Amino acid sequence: MKKICFLLAVISALQLSAQRVTIDNIPDEVSIAFKAKFSIAEKTSWAIDEDNYKADFKVSKAIFTATFDKGGKWLMTEKFIKSSDLPKSVREAVTKEFGQLSGYTYLDVEKVETEKRVVYEMDIKKGEGNYKVVVSEKGEILTKEAKEEIKEG
Repeated sequence: MKKICFLLAVISALQLSAQRVTIDNIPDEVSIAFKAKFSIAEKTSWAIDEDNYKADFKVSKAIFTATFDKGGKWLMTEKFIKSSDLPKSVREAVTKEFGQLSGYTYLDVEKVETEKRVVYEMDIKKGEGNYKVVVSEKGEILTKEAKEEIKEG
């Protein structure tokens, strides 16, 4: 249920910031690049966000968002994951920063892959504080931003 609520929140947020489009309105270069990289994608929906094209899709039960520029160049892929699927180095960095797991809660976690690197983005609630945290694969905290409110999914 938590995943469904979170997915609905993500889709709603995407609709607010991006314009939904049909596959017929996607440039051929983008469509071809998407099919080449994600040939087994299911239930794909498209949106235009600024000058980029975003595809929300599933592979098996995993939920992804892939972003391409208008020329078809792949820019990034975001995959929603369970906190238990975080690499050990990332979990250790979060524990070092926030204390033992009983002291905080993961609200959502994404693995973000670009051409140059993989990072893990997460929303964390600790007591009355809410944080958006980005951690490298090596366990380096790259950003930690306090947020006013993060809605639980």
